[in-house]
Amino acid sequence: MSGKIHYEVFFKKNRKAGWALMEAFTDRDSAIKLATGLVAKNKDGSVRVTKEKYDEDTRSFRAVPVYEAGAEKFGAIQEKTAEARLPCLTPDDLAKPHARDTIRRVLSGWLERVQAVPMELLHRADLVENLEASGTDLQHAVQKVAVASARENDANVQTFVKQLNELVQKALGRIYKDAREKRLPSYPKKTPFKDIADDIFAKDKRPYSLRAAMADRLSHERKYADKLEALLDMSESLPETEEARNFALAEIDAYIAEVISFDAGREAMMGKCKDLGENLERLACLFDGDHSADALNLAPSAAKRLAKKIKTGRFEACRSVVATQLLKDLERPGRLRPTSVREEVRLARDLAARLVIVADSLLPADALIKAFTSRSARLLQTDTVDEYLRHARDPNEEIERLLALEENLVGETNKAKLASYIRGILGNSRAESHYIRGEGQPLERLAALTALQTRVLRGTYPKKDKLELAASFDMLGMKIVDESKILNMVEAGDRPCLDKATALLRLATGGALPVGHCSTDAQARAIRHLKMAISRNETLSDEGRAKLKGIQMLMKQLDAAKQQAA
Repeated sequence: MSGKIHYEVFFKKNRKAGWALMEAFTDRDSAIKLATGLVAKNKDGSVRVTKEKYDEDTRSFRAVPVYEAGAEKFGAIQEKTAEARLPCLTPDDLAKPHARDTIRRVLSGWLERVQAVPMELLHRADLVENLEASGTDLQHAVQKVAVASARENDANVQTFVKQLNELVQKALGRIYKDAREKRLPSYPKKTPFKDIADDIFAKDKRPYSLRAAMADRLSHERKYADKLEALLDMSESLPETEEARNFALAEIDAYIAEVISFDAGREAMMGKCKDLGENLERLACLFDGDHSADALNLAPSAAKRLAKKIKTGRFEACRSVVATQLLKDLERPGRLRPTSVREEVRLARDLAARLVIVADSLLPADALIKAFTSRSARLLQTDTVDEYLRHARDPNEEIERLLALEENLVGETNKAKLASYIRGILGNSRAESHYIRGEGQPLERLAALTALQTRVLRGTYPKKDKLELAASFDMLGMKIVDESKILNMVEAGDRPCLDKATALLRLATGGALPVGHCSTDAQARAIRHLKMAISRNETLSDEGRAKLKGIQMLMKQLDAAKQQAA
């Protein structure tokens, strides 16, 4: 990137969004190419490319627009006056966790190609030489950090580039100098790790020295899988004293955490998974430290070994990486079980139950709820629901499947959407024909509707949706009652009025009639027969008083059911 002129690309996604600095280039054509591509991919977006020229007199950059596209105007260009200041000032700062994470992100492609981690890069001259010889990887990494820093600080990209280049050169120079003057500790390959850790802890207690020794040991391993095994071997060869032991464990934990922060590193640890669901199962086992779980049976030995280490409570950095990946994968758009919605629902339920129990500061319950709410929404996509209901025998089984799905959904909005699917089934002519004129006796069809209504009332739908669904089941029930004259049949005959009243109330309280108009109709008929029984003196005998007491109990049960459904 030229020290005098560069081009900055700004992008606005839509009218409500703000302008964001996307990238900086040394040549005009590359900047305009990116700008036109951004607008082509987002029809509501707008772009502007500015030419940033350094003014020697004012010692600042002047911006001149060279390209604009889209409906939104960029507005007046304001001079960037904020001071460009990096959070990392010395090579030692690059070894801090936040800086190493930044190195991992901006150099992820190159690091995965050479199967290395940032901690190794900061201590191995051979890796540094490889990086410098790779072409533009280092230059692009510096540029990415500079653009991001300028965006956050409202300062100039070029100034950050200059500061970053100076910092990188200092860091590389120290690595080369340490290697050339043999300042870094070096031990024979077969030296037990506990002896190395003991020796370094006794001499200077510097994490820098131990990390360098570990990087030297890992230089003999060419793949992430081999490095994981070597690091896990180190974790089983520790100093005897607690202080030295903790000193060594902290660095092993940090190294392994860096390996599994890469996609290739996690795959080396967990093996190739058949789908997203299996990947999440293995991650959940790792986070929980469940090394004997069935989900890890087919995983590489490194997964089981790491799970054992995490169970001890000493590998918090690794556990943090696993937690971050768990949440990220839960929010991915892919299906857990692409071949079976039922299996997906079962797995989502099992994962939720497991993770909620082990939730802590690394895996917060509110983040889990958000992730499972997002995943629940994907379960309710039209094509997924259609697949889930495929091959159902009749509308009753379709509703049963949807009600089973409700128990595994998270989020009120998702419950409301599920309710809309159920209402859609209840409102079509196919369902009406099935329940009113379908197979089986009227009481059997009424009992099926009542069972579905009961499940809805016990569910956690929004109140409005719950009441609407309950009313829909009741309405269908009334149509069955009117069509079949089933309550008229109960009232027919010359039985005592108390017996008729009891029979009607038992239908209403025994799961044969939905709560609502159906149960109210049966209750009204029962009350009418009760009055007739009193007028006929049926309640004066011992048998009549016993029947009356039973009727009073049934009335209370029915009133309680109505209150619960209200």
